[in-house]
Amino acid sequence: MTYIVKSVRYIAYLMLLALSSQTSVCDAGITKTCPRSATFLVYLLDDSEYMRAPVGYQSEETPFSEYLWQQTTLYQQQSLKSHFVQEISKASLNPVDFGAYIIQDNSYVFNAAESVAIAASNATDANLKAFLEARYVSYKKYYEEAFRTWHIGDASGVKLGKECADYVNHERNVALTMPSIYTIVSMIPCAKLWPWIGKQIKADTGNFGVYTEWVRENFDPNNHGSDKYETMINNAAAQGHIDKSQALKVYMNSMMGEVEFFNSISLY
Repeated sequence: MTYIVKSVRYIAYLMLLALSSQTSVCDAGITKTCPRSATFLVYLLDDSEYMRAPVGYQSEETPFSEYLWQQTTLYQQQSLKSHFVQEISKASLNPVDFGAYIIQDNSYVFNAAESVAIAASNATDANLKAFLEARYVSYKKYYEEAFRTWHIGDASGVKLGKECADYVNHERNVALTMPSIYTIVSMIPCAKLWPWIGKQIKADTGNFGVYTEWVRENFDPNNHGSDKYETMINNAAAQGHIDKSQALKVYMNSMMGEVEFFNSISLY
C-alpha cells in the first residue's frame, strides 16, 4: 500500500511539473500513443479470407459496419461530452485525473493483451491469427514501457475501477466464447471513436496546452485504419461468419465501455 501511495504522489508530481513548465506530457515521457486505438498493424489483414466478399454478393445500401455505428450514436455523443474529453479539449484537465486515466489505461492494455492472445490462439484464418499475434506483441511492449515510466512494479498493485474492469471482462468474454472475428468487432468502437472525437475537437490543429501532443497522437482525425476492420466484418457477415445481432451486442458493449472509461476519472 505504501508503494502505491508513493507511486501516485510521484505521478502527480510529474504531471504538475509538466504543467508548471508548459512541457507537453509526451515530451516529459509521461505517455505514448495507446495501442488499443492504434491501427498500424491492419496491413496484416490484407490477404485474410474475411477481406473478400462472396462471389456475386450485392453490397447492402447501408453497410453492416455503418449500421453498427449508427446504432451507437448516443454513446458517441456521451463520449464526446465526457469529463475526460471535455476537460482535455479545453486544456484544463486536472493532471491527477489525467494520471488516473492513463494508469488505468495501461492496466487495461496489460489485461487486454491476454484476451488478444486467446483470440489469436483460436483464430482459424492465418492472416487474422498473424494480426492478433502482432497486436499482442504491441500491447506487451507498450505496457512494459508504460509500467517503467509510471514506476509500476507489478500490475496487481493497480486496482482497476469498475468501469475499466467491466471493459476488460467484456473483451475477455468475447475472446473466450466467440470466434476470433468478433474480437475485431470489439476493437472497432475504440479505433473509430477516437479519430471521430479528434475531428470534433479539431485535434490536428487545436492547442491543448501540455496535452497537445497526446491529443494529436491519440485522437488523430486522420487515422482511418478502422476502415479495414469495417471491410473485414462487412465481408465476414456476408460470408455468414458473423451473426449480426450478436455482433451488435459486442459492438455496443465496447462503445459503452469507452463512455464509462472516459467518465470514470470523475468518480474517484
